[in-house]
Amino acid sequence: MRRAIVAALMLVMAAPPPALAQVVVRQQPQPQPQSPPAAGNGAAQAQLDRFARARENYIALRDGRISVSDLSAEELQDVLDLDRRTRGDYPDTRSTRERCVDEEVRRAGGRPSPLARQVIAMKCRD
Repeated sequence: MRRAIVAALMLVMAAPPPALAQVVVRQQPQPQPQSPPAAGNGAAQAQLDRFARARENYIALRDGRISVSDLSAEELQDVLDLDRRTRGDYPDTRSTRERCVDEEVRRAGGRPSPLARQVIAMKCRD
């Protein structure tokens, strides 16, 4: 028995020590420049292109480099939409009832009570 223990100890002592884990320090990778949006975002890119064209046409019209007759129907509509957005001149698409309710709520201070809401609903019936 003693010989078996001594032999086992001799084998353990003769075996090379296990390799120590080494820590490798690497430099931080350099940031890569951002690539343009992926092709899956084509609708957003097309919208940006249309906006850019509308802006260029708007400036050219303002400066007199082109006339309205030089623009296609789509380009002219894009220029008109851009002009409305920059001026804040949106067409009012609310119904007469919606306009009435908005005016009455504004008149009531913006936060009418439930009873005042019922009165507004009666005033603004179609």
